[in-house]
Amino acid sequence: MNGLKSTLATASLLALFTQGAAHATTSITDTIDVTATIAASCAISSVAAVDFGTNYNPSNTSPTYAGGGITIACVKGTHPTIALSGGNNPDTVTGARRMTNTSVPGEVLSYSLFKPTGAAFTCTQTETETWGASGLAVFDPGPAGGFAATTFSICGKIDARQDVTTGTYTDQVIATVTF
Repeated sequence: MNGLKSTLATASLLALFTQGAAHATTSITDTIDVTATIAASCAISSVAAVDFGTNYNPSNTSPTYAGGGITIACVKGTHPTIALSGGNNPDTVTGARRMTNTSVPGEVLSYSLFKPTGAAFTCTQTETETWGASGLAVFDPGPAGGFAATTFSICGKIDARQDVTTGTYTDQVIATVTF
């Protein structure tokens, strides 16, 4: 009988281990990569016209100044540059910007646009660097420090003593932000 009890005990233990093994769990692990790529990006949030108003008088011996602006917001680290086209009526010989008289065809008033000076990007009426569409004339404010909108002044000047007819003079300049 001892042999039978021993066999039954062994069978019972074997059944217990087998049953326990069927409910045991095995686990494995792996990693999940999480990534994001932030692309360089800028947006023009507003532009302000360079409006000389009624301040220009051809008989004055001093130039007339006016300021406009362009406001952009760029992703931190984006390095934008801002180009201004020559306008709709550039002089075919010199490339100078010109406004046309809306009432007198062919009548033009020459003007210049300059890059702002100093860290505040404001106009001081002492600017000398023409703001243009290529090469060194393109404005480079440096990399963006964050996605806060920044306004850059556009400094306008009409030279004195241009012999022009009365009327309203206009031009359009295209601003291009490259990043």
